[in-house]
Amino acid sequence: MNYDELQSQLGHKFKNKELLELALTHKSFSSSYNNERLEFLGDSILNAIISQYLFNKFNNEKEGLLTRMRSYLVKAETLVIKAEEFALGDYIKLSKGTANLSKDRKNSILEDAFEAIIGAIFIDAGWEHVNEITLKIFNKNLLALSADMTFKDAKTELQELLQSKKYELPKYLIEDTGDGFFSCNINYQETLFESTGPSKRIAETNVAMKVLAHIKKTT
Repeated sequence: MNYDELQSQLGHKFKNKELLELALTHKSFSSSYNNERLEFLGDSILNAIISQYLFNKFNNEKEGLLTRMRSYLVKAETLVIKAEEFALGDYIKLSKGTANLSKDRKNSILEDAFEAIIGAIFIDAGWEHVNEITLKIFNKNLLALSADMTFKDAKTELQELLQSKKYELPKYLIEDTGDGFFSCNINYQETLFESTGPSKRIAETNVAMKVLAHIKKTT
C-alpha cells in the first residue's frame, strides 16, 4: 500500500516504513503482528504531550482542571475525528469480518490506530518531533481552550440538559454483544437512540452524544 499521501498529511516521512505499516495493522488481521503495543505507547505519549502543553499554558490552574482539560482533548470521540481527518480507515488492515462491522464498532479501531501512529512517530523520530507533530494536529483544539470551559462529558451534559428542561433522566440499557462490544440505547421522547462501544462507558457516551445532537438540532 502507498502511504505517501498519509505521510504528507501527517508531516512525517518515516525512515522505517514498517513502523507505519504496523501502526495500521489491526489485531483481527494478524494476532502476532499488529498495532496493540504501538497503541499502548502512543496513548501514553499523547497524554504526556497534552499534559506538558497544559502545564505550561495554564500555569495558574489546579490539577483538577488540567485533568479535565486533558480528558476533554484526548477523549475517544476526538481521536476518532482526528483519525477520520487523515482517512485512516482507508489504510487500516482488517480481517474481512471486521471490515464489515458498523461504523460505530469501527470507531475504537480508528482511535487505536491514531494512537499507534503517534507511538510509531515517536520511535521513528524521537520526542521533539512527535511533540511538534502532535501539537500541530491538535492546534485548533488547543487554541479553543479556556479555563472557564466546563469540560463535561456527554453523559453529564445530557443529564444536566434534561434536568434543566424538567425531563425524565436518561436510562441506559446495556447489552453485551458477546464479541467485545456493548450496545446501548436510550428512549427519549418516544425515539430510540442506539449506539455501540468497546466498553460500557464508551457505549453509553456514544448514545448520549446522539441524543444531545438530536436535542440541539431540534430545539
